[in-house]
Amino acid sequence: MDIQFWIDHADSLFHQIFMIVMGGLVGMAALFGTTYNVINILVYYILIPASWIYLISRKTSIWINVLSLISLLFFLLLPGLRANSDYAFQKSVDFLNWTAKIFNSNYIDMSVYICVVAVGLIYLVLVPLTLPKKLTKKIGIFSAIISVLYLIIIYPNFKEMLLWGLNKMNVKY
Repeated sequence: MDIQFWIDHADSLFHQIFMIVMGGLVGMAALFGTTYNVINILVYYILIPASWIYLISRKTSIWINVLSLISLLFFLLLPGLRANSDYAFQKSVDFLNWTAKIFNSNYIDMSVYICVVAVGLIYLVLVPLTLPKKLTKKIGIFSAIISVLYLIIIYPNFKEMLLWGLNKMNVKY
């Protein structure tokens, strides 16, 4: 997809969420000197499930965390990390395209539904069940404030902000 596609769809909430998540992953890849695919697989296949395991282990056994850390180290030390990540990423893309066909949707919307909304719903269940009420309340208030600020400030101005950023970077579109 070219830059004009993103500009043309910048008023869509799901496209905005997709661009923000994608931009964050691209930024992390640049920060760690690796590829988008490696970071994407690390975040969605290792770190997010590891955080769920951590939350669940707070109410069960701490040894579950040991398995999670071993999985993380295994992933990071695996020979052919980039090739394996590219393969897993492509399979993820195939899955999202397949679900998009089933639900008469598209890749971007399915990415947001599965990788943002579903993940968020799991945290919405796990956080109150596993963390102290005081901390859960703080997380809830912080999340609500961020969401409201996004909807008031960023959502209606996203396209202008995107165009401004592209102009600052001298990107032609």
